[in-house]
Amino acid sequence: MKPIGLKEAWELVRHHTKPMESEEVSLEEATGRILSRSVSARVDSPSADVSLKDGYAVRSIDTAQASKHRPARLRVVGSRFAGEWSETKTLPGSCVQITSGAILPEYADAVVAIEHCTKTLEGIQILETVPPGLNVLVRGTDIVAATTLGEPGDWLSPGMVGWLAAAGLERVPVVRLPEVSLVATGDEVVAPGAPLEPGQLYASNLVTLSAWLRAFGIDTAMEIVPDRREQIERELPRALEGKDVLLTSGGAWGSERDLVVDVLEGLGWQRVFHRVRIGPGKAVGFGLLAGRPVFCLPGGPPSNEMAFLQLALPGILRMAGRRRPLFTSLNARLTEPVQGREIDWTQFKRGKLSQGRDGRFLVTPYRPTSRLESMALADCLILVPEGAERLETGEWVSVQVLTHLPDGPAAGP
Repeated sequence: MKPIGLKEAWELVRHHTKPMESEEVSLEEATGRILSRSVSARVDSPSADVSLKDGYAVRSIDTAQASKHRPARLRVVGSRFAGEWSETKTLPGSCVQITSGAILPEYADAVVAIEHCTKTLEGIQILETVPPGLNVLVRGTDIVAATTLGEPGDWLSPGMVGWLAAAGLERVPVVRLPEVSLVATGDEVVAPGAPLEPGQLYASNLVTLSAWLRAFGIDTAMEIVPDRREQIERELPRALEGKDVLLTSGGAWGSERDLVVDVLEGLGWQRVFHRVRIGPGKAVGFGLLAGRPVFCLPGGPPSNEMAFLQLALPGILRMAGRRRPLFTSLNARLTEPVQGREIDWTQFKRGKLSQGRDGRFLVTPYRPTSRLESMALADCLILVPEGAERLETGEWVSVQVLTHLPDGPAAGP
């Protein structure tokens, strides 16, 4: 099978990955999730006209002629506190002491802040006219009952979750998060914490993939399987039991010891593609086993993570209901030239962002002392698109930012 282009590969992944079913979760669990149905407010917020200040609730008409030379004099006939109720009313010539958040007394239509009043033995004096509505938060100002607050596909930010709480919701319908099984193959791969023999290495690929997924709230299970056909044949179906997605790490290329794709063929998977014109990460494969997505990632750490970031992670997040681009993209000016691969390949180079004196972004290709260092410390990916073999110093290039996750990540290069 000839390698296909990155855009074609993503379209195939997108076609074969659909959002999961709906489930209800509490608001405490809702942050970062995706709404599966529209949600509406159950109550007005605030639920009554309330004070925005500590001060005195008044009838604005009683202050209509107030000035420094002729202050309005009002009797204090009671008090109101937030969360409490009293029958106190503001009759003509009177006022009620009130705290922020307390319900306005009957007939009051304004609140004078305490610092704008002068206390007297008889009550208070007000030295200027008070307009109706001053320092009053009217019922339903923030939320009106029955108003639609969220639509399917909306990302639940912390502020959105708080808004829903104010609207009287306790639980919300969201797209279920897929559960992912991660399997690394290789006699040389060892679980972190286990004794390390000469020639062996720790399963940093698995940990990196799991860390990315958990950053989006997605649970993972990890397993290491030796390079033995019979064990891989047994463990891959078992790893997929009760899970929604399988990611394999290693064994994707097709050499004598690269057994994963060959085993999947024997297990009857529906191969969608194997090998993509992307560097690093060209050995990536994708298909369906028992109707569930399987991503076969190369074993080399840079190739493993790049294939994951450009295809597997967007596909998994699409299953979680997310629709926006996975990473923030921006334009930056190159400080050094970047060499691509072949003209029909998409190449990614790790880089470091900075800002010039004019405030515009600059990007410098990262020159690591090791592969893992660049994965750990680079903060962006420089895109060398199909049709470009080399990008020169000073050119504006497209950059994917890796150091922060956007509101509602989800899909595609």
